[in-house]
Amino acid sequence: MLDPAPYSRVNHRQRVLVSHPYVSSRGGGNAVAAWALQALREEFEVTLAALAPPDYPAVNDSFGTSLGPNDFTVRIAPRSYRVAIGCLPTPGALMEACVMMRWAQELDRRERFDVILSTQNEADFHRPSIQYVHFPWSYLPRPENELRWYHRIPGALALYRGSCARLAHCSDAGMRGNLSLANSSFVADRIKKVHGVDSLILHPPVPGNFPQIPWQQKLPSVVAVGRMNGCKRWEDAVEIVERVRSRGIGLGLTLISHQDDVEYGRRIAALAASRPWFRIRSELSREELVAEVTRHRYGIHTMVDEHFGIAVAELLRAGCVTFVHNSGGPVEIVGNRAELTFNDTGEAAEKIAATILDRAREESLRSFIESRREEFSTERFCAGLVDVVRNFKEIPQAQVVPLAS
Repeated sequence: MLDPAPYSRVNHRQRVLVSHPYVSSRGGGNAVAAWALQALREEFEVTLAALAPPDYPAVNDSFGTSLGPNDFTVRIAPRSYRVAIGCLPTPGALMEACVMMRWAQELDRRERFDVILSTQNEADFHRPSIQYVHFPWSYLPRPENELRWYHRIPGALALYRGSCARLAHCSDAGMRGNLSLANSSFVADRIKKVHGVDSLILHPPVPGNFPQIPWQQKLPSVVAVGRMNGCKRWEDAVEIVERVRSRGIGLGLTLISHQDDVEYGRRIAALAASRPWFRIRSELSREELVAEVTRHRYGIHTMVDEHFGIAVAELLRAGCVTFVHNSGGPVEIVGNRAELTFNDTGEAAEKIAATILDRAREESLRSFIESRREEFSTERFCAGLVDVVRNFKEIPQAQVVPLAS
């Protein structure tokens, strides 16, 4: 549980409305929402605007929070607000976010909150607010992994986005007038490109007590974490480890994942079945994940243009020397160290092998990773968010700066 001691009390408890469609037990965006509620409940009178009530036990188990039904008020959007979501051929995150805007706008008209916070990207609440942006929904072109079949129909994406904006009664000017919190410099750059405004950077929280295990007691193996989906490119991780092993280095690979794309999962399982050094662990609890990750010396993340990469931050907090694709938020997580980034499988194998075979290089990278472990802690996120909400009207949108240093 978060220790409330660092947060000073005020005589008047400001009323804060947090807007988030579904506070569920999976995904970095939901982790942000859960820890935002946890951080704000101590000092503020919090109301959650949502499309469904939180599953408190599942959320707490996944993210390490201690949320309960008495911590804040929950206002569920009436059925009339949710009708548009049911009209879509597949789930639409933007439609959900826009329905949430309408519902939050209605709640604010009724009760006039002191501060409104969206934890699901940009929002227009018809007044200056705070928006935590994982990746700006206004940014085009969209990442390939977000596109669905109907997006490829000429004109369909523009029609969908226009319909969502009309439903939400939102405008670019309304979103530009908010204080933007970006999960990384990578996303802050895209917010700047699409909205022309600067952001404050507040890294997402990485929950869990990652114990420090002596290096010699760790497995000489690499670990990867993430959903079972082709956008993660786990076959590249297998190829990278295979290339390292071809040099006579006995490196293993563990993939910690949960089911997403069933067919893709079958293909990766087939790779594991023919390689005794590659194992897959699925559907682990938070405690099991932390215990498994901390047993490994190295980490790897192969997705291209990951928005932030909460799994990479988990690997780093576990003390893994982690290698990432040279794109997106993960590069920032590993401190822009060239030794830890790669552009293709051959370069990745070369850098991993060089690290394993050079003790001085390995010790240098271990020390560097250790120095960054607390950069992504829940305490750091909570302190930064509370400070932003407490001083919201006083924060200038002048430049991109790190929070809670």
